[in-house]
Amino acid sequence: MQNNRTSREAASAVTLDAVLNGTLPPPFRHDSPFRLLELLLTVRCPRDRPRRRDLLRFGDDDGVLGLWQAAWSTAEDVRDKGWTDPRRAHTGYVRLLALLETCERRLQELDERLDLDPEDLDDAVVLRVELEQLAGAAAGCLAECGDRAGRDYCRERAAWLVEHGQEGHKYASALVGLSADVRYAWRPGNPGLGALASALQSGDATIHDATRAAAPEDEEPEPSWAAEARAKAAREKADRERAAGPSLVVLASVEHLPGSAENGARAGRSTGSTARTEWAPLAGKALPLAVVPDLAEARRVLVSEFPDDAAVIDAILVPLAGRSFVHLPPTLLLGPPGTGKSRLTRRLGEILGLAVTVYSCGGVADSSLIGTSRQWSTGRATVPLQAIKQAGAASVLVVLDELSRAGTRADNGRLVDGVLALTEAETSRRYQDPFLECPTDLSAVSWLATANSVAGLDPALLSRFRVLTLGPRTAASLPSLTKGILADVRRERGLDATWLPDLDEEEAGVLAENWPGGSVRVLRRLIETVLASREHLATRN
Repeated sequence: MQNNRTSREAASAVTLDAVLNGTLPPPFRHDSPFRLLELLLTVRCPRDRPRRRDLLRFGDDDGVLGLWQAAWSTAEDVRDKGWTDPRRAHTGYVRLLALLETCERRLQELDERLDLDPEDLDDAVVLRVELEQLAGAAAGCLAECGDRAGRDYCRERAAWLVEHGQEGHKYASALVGLSADVRYAWRPGNPGLGALASALQSGDATIHDATRAAAPEDEEPEPSWAAEARAKAAREKADRERAAGPSLVVLASVEHLPGSAENGARAGRSTGSTARTEWAPLAGKALPLAVVPDLAEARRVLVSEFPDDAAVIDAILVPLAGRSFVHLPPTLLLGPPGTGKSRLTRRLGEILGLAVTVYSCGGVADSSLIGTSRQWSTGRATVPLQAIKQAGAASVLVVLDELSRAGTRADNGRLVDGVLALTEAETSRRYQDPFLECPTDLSAVSWLATANSVAGLDPALLSRFRVLTLGPRTAASLPSLTKGILADVRRERGLDATWLPDLDEEEAGVLAENWPGGSVRVLRRLIETVLASREHLATRN
């Protein structure tokens, strides 16, 4: 029951209520009109279609399970640009109408059962949560399709939350914006209308204008020089806050270490190579945290490069909705050799604005990941702390590549024990670094790991990490994979598209004939062979 409750609480971050109060970005124009339903199902059904064995996860009610199955089928049919097909989009629209109507009817039946026994009240509450999540997602999608029934449900939900919610003022903008009589025209196969985003913006503007109109006028007009000075001060304050952004003090002080370097001192102000001198520039300094980028744009870029991994990308990005800075929960990516797991993790970090440190676990037979004591001549700080120092930022990404290949002997400590310590939320906030001999805050470090299988991995490690499985590389993704590999080759060789252009039709045809799908590593070797042949022919000519 605890897992079921946790799943519902996690889903609350991507519901219609979260859109109406502004914590979840609403779908924008030119986005998929079915985006809200897809996000909700990514959280509640991350692996596969809900089945009979999942009944307890959905309120232990056959009817509600059937509704989740219908919602899953609808979202699956319009996923990955499927909504651009007018026939599939219209079918999804009709299914959403039926889903909303059924959920509303079930909710009304629950309200009419006023004679519930006390023992049945808990089950009724669970069913209401399930039905409201589905109805809200359906209504939000219908509103993006210009449907009045969906818009009316959103407005009535906002009105109820304003009246009964503990923080009803958060929904006031949505209520005002949705109360306007606006007509939208949508055609199946077209993007969403941005109806909810438009309603929130117009509601904010209306409330702001009303507040200004109600404010009492000053008895005497303010001098122009005073107004200009106040406006300038406000702009400067806003610029400072914008430049500062979210931050975190990772290392509080080095005063306890031998030496004379001061907290925050620039490198070089103290002579000698000591731990205090090395880490003084970070001590007491608030390091910036990577701000969450536009998730829709991040998803578009990543899916365009990794079309076979759209579901995995969604599962990784969803927890970032509503956060002020980028922090990914520990995640393990599984897939056969050569599927591009390492490249996917690196691109995730780059797109999200995180500095990426790849720690190769193959053959590692010690716990040096967590740092070593200063009593040894080769003592050093923990790997994530070194990454933070190099990046000059508190939020970084550490990739544990080929985690299943790490050594298992414990003579010098085990890698997995260090990973467990660094990925535990409470421990990471005050991690006692053995080199600096003081607590450090590593809570903003994101961890991704790759492995071919879970065979041999410590069960404690698997309980700490989310496990996501990458699908096979298909021939349909050849153009996207080729484009990404060519970009990597250009970066490695220091060339641009002028000196290393894309493959022509003949070269692409040769590639398609020799790579039916499977390993990205094999595909890269084929591309390098094609490029070598191109260079050889160019030299002959």
